[in-house]
Amino acid sequence: MVVGEIIHEKDVVIIGAGPAGYEAAFRAAKNGRDVTLIDRFRPGGECLHSGCIPSKLLATAARKMHEKTPGITVTPAFCMDKWQKEKNSLITTMERGLQARFHSSNIECVKGQASFLSENRIGAEQGEKFEVWSFNHVILATGSRPITPNFLSSSSHPNIFPLEHLYTLSSLPNQLILFGSDYLTIEAASTFRALGVEVTIVTDQETILPEWDESIQRESIRQFKKQKVSLYTGVSGCLVKEREKTLVFCNAKGENVEVETEIIVYSIGRVGNSDSLRMDQVGIDIKDDGTIPTSEECKTASANIYACGDLTGGPFLAVKGIKQGKTAADHCCGVKSAFSLECLPKVIHTQTPISSVGLTEIEAKEAGYEVMTASSSMKANGYAMVTGNTEGKVVIHRDRENHVLLGFHAIGAGAVELIEKATLAIEMGARDEDFIYPYTPHPGYGEAWTDAIESTVEIKVETKVGQ
Repeated sequence: MVVGEIIHEKDVVIIGAGPAGYEAAFRAAKNGRDVTLIDRFRPGGECLHSGCIPSKLLATAARKMHEKTPGITVTPAFCMDKWQKEKNSLITTMERGLQARFHSSNIECVKGQASFLSENRIGAEQGEKFEVWSFNHVILATGSRPITPNFLSSSSHPNIFPLEHLYTLSSLPNQLILFGSDYLTIEAASTFRALGVEVTIVTDQETILPEWDESIQRESIRQFKKQKVSLYTGVSGCLVKEREKTLVFCNAKGENVEVETEIIVYSIGRVGNSDSLRMDQVGIDIKDDGTIPTSEECKTASANIYACGDLTGGPFLAVKGIKQGKTAADHCCGVKSAFSLECLPKVIHTQTPISSVGLTEIEAKEAGYEVMTASSSMKANGYAMVTGNTEGKVVIHRDRENHVLLGFHAIGAGAVELIEKATLAIEMGARDEDFIYPYTPHPGYGEAWTDAIESTVEIKVETKVGQ
């Protein structure tokens, strides 16, 4: 520190302006705290600029291309360059909305690279300028970055990059290989195939979406077969012939396979962005994957330092980061608050949307429940018939003994919207009767939930004496 340097005294300093960070800032400001938010980029983080918003916007465009409405005939055309312009305009609008909220909440926003100088001071580089803040509490929300597969670690080919960069392309490729099995991979594969790209998924995992319910895995694979997406699971020995733009690997049967492509993207996991924070200055250990251990209150090993979002490890979901940001802000403001991964909803905006909350069938059995499983096909749903969205199904798991609902899993139209009802139900410890008794709008996608749950109910008919 330079002699005579001004130190800004601040109540709460938040590093990282993605969903976890900005929600923490809003909550802390609402609780009456004086807040400074520091980020090296722009408000919104990867979620707004390269992740959630761009990917969902493109998925929506792809879905519109194939919408069917009785009596209407259209010939849709898609232009990636035009989409990019509209995407950038939308992002700018949403970013301005965040900035307006920061201003109205009296949150100071600083652009710079922040790191710890001591146990109670943070410095931020802002080009040629350097500022220092003292603080009462710090909330870390610096996010994460993608892991590069070992076989690509030495590659510098311009057409090999992390999956998020797909949404910056100015034109669609003719061929695309996605290396991965997670929700980002599945969503991108579905979107780009719907836009006419020849798509191949390659993964060293035994299946796609390995952490999801088996019913969702099977249906997702079936959907990809219908879309003519090539899928190779359980592969090994991957390498790239860069000049030929060819990915070479050994498939699950031990056969050598070569797939030509224009672009290779990957999504196999993430590491926390903690390397520039200088956590050694505050005595906090960092895991090998760059993440920081936290308590259920999102506290780190240091009493006045909190962490939230991707920096705390997986699952790497904005919905998790938002909840953790609010939890951290509340707790450092003296409000009782805790975070749990239970009842965390997951959604994938594939062309046939996917959602999940609660236990998978395997998890429920491992937990000791006597599981009853039932499903309802969207082909039997009246509203799905009306809208022409009859692909997919709803799957529920409940305990046979106490009738408590354990898990909801859906693939099909309405899945993303209906998961809110399921999340609330599991959070409240709902039983099957809590879904069966209330009215369900007709026609509506929600009837699929009711049909699935009703099929698990064992009806007992009372017989009167003398009959």
